[in-house]
Amino acid sequence: MLSHDQPQDLTSHLDEGYLIDVLTELAKVPTEVPLGTETFMEPDDPKLVNYVQKILRPKLDDLGVTEIFDVPDNQLLVRYGDGTSSASLLVMVYTPIQHHNLMDEPFSGRVANGAALGYDEPCVFGQGVSQIKAHHAVMLAVLKMLTEQNVRLPGTLYFAVNNEGRSSHRCSDLILQSLDTKPDFCVLLRGTGMRISLGNRGRVDVNVEIKGKASHSSAPGAGLSAIEGANEFLNRLKKLQFTESHPILGGRHAIAYQIVYEPLAPHTLPETARIRVDRRLLPGDDLDQAVEEVREAIGDLSPYEVIVSRGTHMWPALVDPQHPGVQALTEAHRKVYSEDPETFYGQGTFDAGGPCAAGVPAVMYGVGGGESMLGDDFAPVRQVADEARVLVHTIMSLLG
Repeated sequence: MLSHDQPQDLTSHLDEGYLIDVLTELAKVPTEVPLGTETFMEPDDPKLVNYVQKILRPKLDDLGVTEIFDVPDNQLLVRYGDGTSSASLLVMVYTPIQHHNLMDEPFSGRVANGAALGYDEPCVFGQGVSQIKAHHAVMLAVLKMLTEQNVRLPGTLYFAVNNEGRSSHRCSDLILQSLDTKPDFCVLLRGTGMRISLGNRGRVDVNVEIKGKASHSSAPGAGLSAIEGANEFLNRLKKLQFTESHPILGGRHAIAYQIVYEPLAPHTLPETARIRVDRRLLPGDDLDQAVEEVREAIGDLSPYEVIVSRGTHMWPALVDPQHPGVQALTEAHRKVYSEDPETFYGQGTFDAGGPCAAGVPAVMYGVGGGESMLGDDFAPVRQVADEARVLVHTIMSLLG
C-alpha cells in the first residue's frame, strides 16, 4: 500500500495509454444540448442516461471502484479514502455539452495534429472534449491509479458526475446533500486552459411574456403584433443602467438573449413574445430585486399584457486566492509546469457558485483547447495527461 510519505512519484503510475484511449471513446458519445430555443437539458435525458449509466458506470466498475453511490437526477458519486482524518475534497465533472455546436464531425474522437488551431502537437477532437470528456477521462485514469496502487488516503476524496444542464445549481445541491460531510474544497474540472478560475458573476433569468393579438400581415391594424411589443420592451430595457460594480468581478447587466414568437404561421403577426433576459449578479444581489428592476424598466406596456417572472439562477463565485485548497492546486500545477498557474475571474456564470453559496469554496481548472463557442473543440494530449498529474498532486497534498 502506498501512502503520501513514501518517495514514489504516484504520477509515474498514471496509465496515459488508458487515459487517451478512454478519452477518444468518450468523445464519440453524444451528450450535447441540441440547437434551438430549448437550451435546457434534463438530467434524465436519454443521452445523459446512456452516458452515465451505460458508459461511465461500467468503466468505474471495471476499475474495481467499490464505493459508487447513486445520487438523484441520474448522478454518480465515488468515494475514496479511509476517512480517518476530517480532510475532504470534492471533484466534479459535468455531462451536458453546451458549446462547439457547429463542428463538422462532432463525435469523431479522432487524434490529429492541432497546428492549424495553435497547437502543433497531437490533440483529441470532438464536441465537448474540453468542456467535459477530457475531465471524465482524467477522473477515470486517476481512480485507476489510486485503486491499482492501493493508495492510502487518510482524508476523503469524492468524485461526482454532475448532470446540471438547466442553468441552475439543483444537481450540485443534490450532490452536496449526498455527502457524509461538507467538503473543505471543490475543484470543478472544465476547460480553463490550465488556469485557475477564482470566481465569476452569477445570473438570474428574467422571463418576460408579452401578449397581443394575432393578425394577418396584410392587416396589422386588425391585431396587436407581439413583435412590436417585444421591440418596445427591448428599447426600454436598454435604458436600464447599473452604476455600481465589483472591484474584481465587474459590473451587472440585463440583456435579452432569446426571443420566441407564437404562433409561427404563414404571413401571421404573432400574438405572443417570450423573452429571456440575462441579469448578471454580483455578490450580495437579491434575486427578487433583480427581477423587479427589469419589471420597473418595462413600465406600462399597454395595451399589451405583460407577465414577468423569475427563471433559473446561478450564484456568483468568489474564492480567496490564499485558501489552502487554492494553494494546494497552485503548488500541484507548479510541480508539473515549474511555474505558477495563471488565475482569472470569468465573465460567464458557472456552477462554482453553487458550492460557494453552500459554504464550499469552489474553483475551476482543467485542459483547454477549443476556444470558439461554435467551432472545433479539442484537447491537447499533453495537457490531458498534465491535468491528471496536477490532480494527483492536489489530492495527495490535501488528503494524504
